[in-house]
Amino acid sequence: MRKLLKREVTEQNRICAICRREFTDYNDVVPDHKDPKGMGGAWRDDHPDNIQAAHRWCNGEKGSTRMDD
Repeated sequence: MRKLLKREVTEQNRICAICRREFTDYNDVVPDHKDPKGMGGAWRDDHPDNIQAAHRWCNGEKGSTRMDD
């Protein structure tokens, strides 16, 4: 998962997928499920297409909701 997360950070140009602010401390970066279990996604669906990089606090606030692209 760490390798996937590092790739996502690079692909997102070091920008959080939720708040759109730059990552300054990579210890605060966590994987976020675009299609979370709480919204009908598979249990811990860690497929690369379902993962995006986000700040720990942004992910916590988002919870089990989907983001509209």
